[in-house]
Amino acid sequence: MGNQALKSNTFSKAEQFHRAGNLAEAETVYRQVLKSDPEHSEALRLLGLLAHQTGHGRQAADLIARAIKAQPENIEAHFNLGIVHLDQGQAAKAVDAFKAALEIEPKNFSCLVNLGNALVAAERFEEAAQHSELALKVEANNVEALSNLGQAFSKMGRLSEAMNVLRRAVLYRPNDGRLLNNLGIVEQALGLLEYANTTFEQALKVDPNCKLAERNILINTLNLPHQTSENLFKVHQAYGEKYNRPGIDADKFTSRDRDINRKLRIGYLSSDFRAHPVGFNLLPLIEHHDRSEIEIYIYSENEVSDFVTEQFEAATDQWQGTTGKTDGQIARQIEADQIDILVSLAGRFNLNRPTVTAHRAAPVQISFHDCATSGLAEMDYWLTDKALHPAETSEKFTEELYRLPQFYQFAPPTDFPEISALPLEQNGFITFGCFNKPEKINDHVIALWADVLASVAHSKLFFKYRDYFNDPALIRHWQDKFAHFGITEDRLLFAGNIDNREAHLNLYQYVDIALDPFPFNGATTSFEALAMGVPVIALRGQHFVDRVAASLLSAIGLDHLAADSHKEYIEAARQLTCNLSDLSDLRRTLRQRLISSPLCDGEQYAKSVEIAYREMWRRWSSK
Repeated sequence: MGNQALKSNTFSKAEQFHRAGNLAEAETVYRQVLKSDPEHSEALRLLGLLAHQTGHGRQAADLIARAIKAQPENIEAHFNLGIVHLDQGQAAKAVDAFKAALEIEPKNFSCLVNLGNALVAAERFEEAAQHSELALKVEANNVEALSNLGQAFSKMGRLSEAMNVLRRAVLYRPNDGRLLNNLGIVEQALGLLEYANTTFEQALKVDPNCKLAERNILINTLNLPHQTSENLFKVHQAYGEKYNRPGIDADKFTSRDRDINRKLRIGYLSSDFRAHPVGFNLLPLIEHHDRSEIEIYIYSENEVSDFVTEQFEAATDQWQGTTGKTDGQIARQIEADQIDILVSLAGRFNLNRPTVTAHRAAPVQISFHDCATSGLAEMDYWLTDKALHPAETSEKFTEELYRLPQFYQFAPPTDFPEISALPLEQNGFITFGCFNKPEKINDHVIALWADVLASVAHSKLFFKYRDYFNDPALIRHWQDKFAHFGITEDRLLFAGNIDNREAHLNLYQYVDIALDPFPFNGATTSFEALAMGVPVIALRGQHFVDRVAASLLSAIGLDHLAADSHKEYIEAARQLTCNLSDLSDLRRTLRQRLISSPLCDGEQYAKSVEIAYREMWRRWSSK
């Protein structure tokens, strides 16, 4: 038998091992092939796939890249490289890999579909929609292409189209929890909250391990009006019980140095180290930490990096990616890094990983920037303040509350656009505004805002959220909702197709007074309104989630704009319109009031958080 035939037989044997799941044997044979032929493209590719299967993403990418170098026309290698990059959270590299494959074979359906997926992950939504539509021309009912198209439409603000496409995808694959979850997200974004809850519950019914649907129920529950403290707690308690791990070793940190005065290692765990409300809230703290007292470790699940990510990286001692790792793997890494205090950020949102704390990854574990209890038994503290949780709070939680002097923190708005004069002066009528997510505007909010508009003659209400109101069907949906409460469409204004931050902030030149929704208040949205000179009217509720705006207003001495009843809310809005000179003065001075307040004092805020960390460490050390 010749060398070539022998090599072919050997390679076939390796492939048989691989298909049978005998990975160790397959690896041995692949390496034998490569020993005699180091540039064997298929052996490199399949060894790379094997590395990917066993969780060695970087090694997989390197091996498959070598396969491509050895045989540039190897379309399967390009495709495999795209999949590896996607699984590693490197969407831009995945796009390049799939495009390279399509240059070789432009009609390769699998590459076309996965390119759409990669473009969605890379937030290149228009391209994602275009390539998904091309794939659907080849196979009209392909579920993956429909899913990619629906997600792209959703991110582009074409919500009604996204809902139709995703419902079609679910029709073809009704037992796919991932698809149902994506449909629920769009329904929630449209304000169809009850529909969304039903869809998320169906996702969990067909796939009990659909963590995103599970998390989205926690988010959507906060949007639902008239939730009692008991009901909110039951929902979160059930979530926590699913992940709590009996038998956690209480003595696992016995060798940890308990010196209460030593430098502490603080770990921050999040998917939001980027241009995101949580990122903007957290960055002043990270940048003002006393590095002689605190060593900063970041554990990042970021899908996309940006200029804010760069600022986090510059202010961090150690940076670890968590994409593709299990909760247990992340927890073991945190233990190996000897983190003293682990801070889980905005647990229920985006791709955050609060369940890492169920493994007791650090001696002290804190929930920060979440809007309700985590429900997790191993979460020790929930950071808050006295405005969010007064002494008499009815809210229930599994953690211990730790009240900071001030919970929220923002970078001073020194780079914001200039503040304009009151739009009233040019329009001749008061313009109320809301730039919050439509899902926060339930029928109870609409009823109250209709009463506000009725109390102020000729007033109008201006809506803007990302580019959502570029969708005519969505505009009609909200016009119909307000019509039910007697508000005609000429009283409503909408802005769409504006997602640039500076252009977004400039829209406040058209708003005299902002109206805050409930029960899920605005945080960053309220701060931005105030920074642009626009006072915010809020309704103070019973839980963290509906006391956020009140906390912000309290910090700048505008407590009277946080109402305790619908009647007070209407009156607060009406009173602001009664003295236009005072309203104009408030617009002119609000930004400086913010800058001078605790909301923008990063240095003092960092000290208060470090005092909290030190106190928590002292308590643990004394056990």
